[in-house]
Amino acid sequence: MITNIREIATEPQTYADYRPMFETKRLNVTHVRIWPGETVPAHTHLDEDQVYFVVSGAGFVELDSERTPVQAGSGVLIPMGTEHLITNTGPEPLDYVFFVVFVPERT
Repeated sequence: MITNIREIATEPQTYADYRPMFETKRLNVTHVRIWPGETVPAHTHLDEDQVYFVVSGAGFVELDSERTPVQAGSGVLIPMGTEHLITNTGPEPLDYVFFVVFVPERT
């Protein structure tokens, strides 16, 4: 399967737009665009590991309250059970793609 981000419907939130690219029983891949000054609120997943890949922009990620700067090219591993958030500190949107591995796979 091949998809083009420009052809995917946006699922808007007040702080970001989400574009789900792929989903299977074991995997979810979603593009996220965070608006300047906005934050994806802190949350925890008890049934998935997650990876963020920052495509453009700058900001920070907090993993269990530990803050680390991120920018285009940054990769972030978020193990299952880790509280996390991501904030855009730049003047432009922060774009990232998240990859989720469901544990156990979903039915």
